[in-house]
Amino acid sequence: MMSVALYPIEILPTAGQITIVTEAFSEVRRIYMNVPQQPMGDVPPGYYGRSVGKWDGDTLVVDTIGIKSTVPAYQNMPHSEQMRIKEKIYFATNEILRDEITIEDPVVLEKPWTFTISYKRIANYQMLEYICEGNRYYVDENGQQKMLPSGALN
Repeated sequence: MMSVALYPIEILPTAGQITIVTEAFSEVRRIYMNVPQQPMGDVPPGYYGRSVGKWDGDTLVVDTIGIKSTVPAYQNMPHSEQMRIKEKIYFATNEILRDEITIEDPVVLEKPWTFTISYKRIANYQMLEYICEGNRYYVDENGQQKMLPSGALN
C-alpha cells in the first residue's frame, strides 16, 4: 500500500494504533502500536497482513506479516506467505516523510531487499474521493486538483 506514492496519504494517530488512509481507492492500513507481533503461522493471510509498530525516538518502526501470496508485492514482485516487511518511517525534513522498507522472504529472495519511498507534505490538503471508474481528477505537483481532458483515459 505504501508504494502507491503518486497519491496522497493521510496518517491518523490514535490511542493504540496508527491508521493510514490512501486517496487512491480509499485504502486503509492499521498499524497496532506497542503490541507483540504474532507468530507467522498464527496470522490469517490477508491483503495488508498484520502490522505492529513502536517508536524508536522519532522513527516509527513497523513489522508486517501475513500478506497473502496472491497479493501483488512492490513492483509485482512474487512472494510467499513467509514474506516479512520491516519499515522505518520518519521525517527527513519538515516537508519530507521517508519510508525505508525492507522485504524479507526466505522462499523467494536470496537476501533482504531494501528501498525507500518519500512523500512530500502538502499543507492544508483535503483528501479527495478516488473512484477508478470514470475518474478524471488528479492532483498536480502543486497540490491542486485538476481534471484530465475528455478522451485522455481512452
